[in-house]
Amino acid sequence: MTNNETLVLKGEMTEVLRLMKKTFYSNEEIFLRELINNASNALDKIQFEGIMNNNVLNDELIITLIPHKVNKTLSIIDNGIGMTKMDLVDHLGIGFYSTYLVAKKVFLTSKHNDHDQYTLESQPSASFIVTKDINAQKLLRGTKITLFLKDNQLEYLQETTIKNLISKHCQLITHPIYLWSENNKDHWQLINIWLRNQEMYDKFVAQKLGNHLPDDLAFSILFKLPLKSLKRYGCLHKSWAILLENSNFMELFRINFISNQHSYYEDTSLLLCLGQPDKSSLFSLSGMSFQNIEKEIWSKRHCSRYFTVGSSSINGILCLYPYNSGTIYLWNPSSDEFKIIPPSPIEYIPDSMDPMFQYHGFGYDCARDDYKVIRELIIFPSVLTEDDSDYEEWHITESWEIYSLRSNCWRKLKSDIYINSRCEVNDRFYLEGMCHWLGNWQESYDEFKKTYVVSFDLSNEEWFITPLPPIDIPLEIYDNFDINLVENHLFLLNGSISLISNYYETTTFSISILAEIGKKETWTKLVTLGPLPYLPCPIGIGNMSNILFRTIDGKLAWLDLRTHLVEKLDVNAHGIVCQLIVYKGNLFPTKGINSKFFSCFSLSGL
Repeated sequence: MTNNETLVLKGEMTEVLRLMKKTFYSNEEIFLRELINNASNALDKIQFEGIMNNNVLNDELIITLIPHKVNKTLSIIDNGIGMTKMDLVDHLGIGFYSTYLVAKKVFLTSKHNDHDQYTLESQPSASFIVTKDINAQKLLRGTKITLFLKDNQLEYLQETTIKNLISKHCQLITHPIYLWSENNKDHWQLINIWLRNQEMYDKFVAQKLGNHLPDDLAFSILFKLPLKSLKRYGCLHKSWAILLENSNFMELFRINFISNQHSYYEDTSLLLCLGQPDKSSLFSLSGMSFQNIEKEIWSKRHCSRYFTVGSSSINGILCLYPYNSGTIYLWNPSSDEFKIIPPSPIEYIPDSMDPMFQYHGFGYDCARDDYKVIRELIIFPSVLTEDDSDYEEWHITESWEIYSLRSNCWRKLKSDIYINSRCEVNDRFYLEGMCHWLGNWQESYDEFKKTYVVSFDLSNEEWFITPLPPIDIPLEIYDNFDINLVENHLFLLNGSISLISNYYETTTFSISILAEIGKKETWTKLVTLGPLPYLPCPIGIGNMSNILFRTIDGKLAWLDLRTHLVEKLDVNAHGIVCQLIVYKGNLFPTKGINSKFFSCFSLSGL
């Protein structure tokens, strides 16, 4: 790097070009399709941002092509989302490299709304030079890529050739494509079929749906789909089904999944709960990597021993429960509303028995406009004698209860689920009307424990269980491998149910995501990480695909899934229960929650 504004990237493209021609492109003309698709994707992204923020977009989204016969250049321009300096360094993609099939030099200029304008100049046999553009004419937003064509590729400057290629390869592009024409009075021609002839487009789509999409087009489309849609499309076409076995496709899918933040995380912040049996404290996190602990949310004099049910707020509300026993609260930090949940009308319990509550779910029943809490009631002997040493002889009874805010009472919940829920404060969350957590089942004392995802639909009050995916751990590297020592952690990753697995106290992790509950076959391995030094225990996942770990020395650290970089926090978490909470504020009053101010829950300025 020569200075803060210029970055030189060394790279020899000769071998890359040879592999591209062999594996991807046997015909040079495909370069135009790749560049048009890139431009269309950029327009789609800024169009989506414009829906969320009216100030982002105030112009027509178009693609323009400018052939210059004298200079032997072809320029492709879009006013899409644009690229940052980091995008130019890391995320150009194979579409950009296809330009070298026809060009001896490429010059790219890009402007992102929130960043400076940068240029990239490159040749197949030379270094890439990325420079902050302070002299050239400024783009309002978007990308301009200019190809200096080889002498034997000048046919791509002909209007007829360009129109034919657009007609052949870009029928599905719905944004206007304009071509600069010396023969046209207005100099601009609208050349893509979709806008010139809707009837012809409809006929084309009908023909394609009647047969099948070309595999190369399917490849470029399908990796952007949600996993659930991808699994379903795999049932329609055999070649699409095996894409999940293609390492190149899965790498594209992984990058797209991790990099595109789910709408679930919009306008959210992160809270960190650090607790011990006798006290707990709640903090807010901030900073690019959430490295700053800004303030303590509640007073150390109150609310000690409390944790939250689940890993997120529900319409701005948190459900607080005690470590062992005590009062349960519903609390809206933004408005200071709170609700003390009444005790359960537990049936008579003999003095020789003790009750224990395990809280597994808090969520919103949209069908009844109601908030609900799910917990398990376990009753066991108060004092064990020598005759009670065999736990199989204990007279333990279990039942489920559900609380409704609308009726403000508890009631028994029917359940045919005989899976022992885990006691960890993590491994549970609410998503799209359902509560999810991990549970274990051991058919006999000699057999290993099987772990399941347990899901409960709050509206229909239905139960679902999903077996975990096969163990993706190289068993041969462990002496005396014990399957009971496989550790599983359930989290919400970018809006999807995810499982992080590792062998006891090892730092190699496998991450899988689930497309549909109740269907084991819809688990898909996303990535294997590690070995990661000093990171044996995941705590939770933030809102930018960052995983919070507890380190071997008792500290906390963030792992960025996009870069695999680790950043330690100056937080002592040794012997402390940690919870990571995704919080989205809501100032609207909630029916059934008092608006009375409660001092120990004050959150002004959060």
